[in-house]
Amino acid sequence: ENRASTFNEMASLVRRMKQGQIKILFIHGANPLFELPAALGFDKALEKVPTVISFASFPDETALQADYIFPDHTALESWGYQRVAVGADRAVLSASQPVVVPLYDTKATADGLLAAVQHVGGDLTQKVPYTNEVDFLKRKVLKLIGKGGAYDVADPNTFWALFLQHGGWWARKAQPEQPQANGAVLSKPLRVPEPKTMGEDDYTLIVYPSPILAEGAGANRPWLQETPDPMTTVMWNTWVEINPETARQLGVQHNNVVRVISSYGEVEAVVYVYPGIRPDVVAIPLGQGHTALGRFAKDRGANPAQLLTLRSNQVGDLAFASVRVRIEKTEQRRPLARKENVVGVYGDGA
Repeated sequence: ENRASTFNEMASLVRRMKQGQIKILFIHGANPLFELPAALGFDKALEKVPTVISFASFPDETALQADYIFPDHTALESWGYQRVAVGADRAVLSASQPVVVPLYDTKATADGLLAAVQHVGGDLTQKVPYTNEVDFLKRKVLKLIGKGGAYDVADPNTFWALFLQHGGWWARKAQPEQPQANGAVLSKPLRVPEPKTMGEDDYTLIVYPSPILAEGAGANRPWLQETPDPMTTVMWNTWVEINPETARQLGVQHNNVVRVISSYGEVEAVVYVYPGIRPDVVAIPLGQGHTALGRFAKDRGANPAQLLTLRSNQVGDLAFASVRVRIEKTEQRRPLARKENVVGVYGDGA
């Protein structure tokens, strides 16, 4: 199934790890020690797993706790494909291929797993007959011959070449799915449960992925660290967005360091006075606060995941805006690197 796991599914995995039910854990394309709420206890659960294998391309927090590290190629060194799940009116399969040879002694994760299959031998090699990652991809792609694509040739080598040349495959005709109208559903009033927050503190906390660093995977790239946030223009640090009226009540200004405290943890961040946020809300972006991931990411800013509750919503994801925090002023001052003028978005009145 081509989807990310829900928070409830991750919580279930952590429980099984703590109970000793997971004997070997493969970690690829994720950094759960950094990304998950600290209150979930993934660090303690990881200690209960006898064998942990990481395929991280860079030494992140989780990789450093693994028993074995088999570094994968980076995106520019990798083969791959992506099936478009939503948003298209027809079947689409995109292709990616390496643009540079691997710079270091890395290995595609698929090649590593296929090599393990060959080493085990027996019936497993019959069930997984691929010699390498490219062989796997090619065999899968060639099954599209005669399926009504935008290009369609019978020769396998020509079809594979066209797949790479066009950057993918897509159906020639649209295949829209018609929604089934249900009048009975529309006639019933929509019932939305009242939001519930954890804690009795003063402010609702909004934690959001950085549009530059995402959830933190891009923090080891200096050119991303140097790219201004599109709303605040801040670079290289973690900030907490506070309404001007709230800032006046707290006695803080731009560049003051405050302590943000929830029932689950606390972090320090630099104040960014921002009129676009409600007076009873504060917001902190994800992305910074690494304890690993190289010299450009380590010990820079704070990770607000340490503040988050374990409450989930009705679809099993981490509940949005479900934790309340209090703000404590410190005596520290740390000027933020930002591209806008030093007055900020609100003028001298800030």
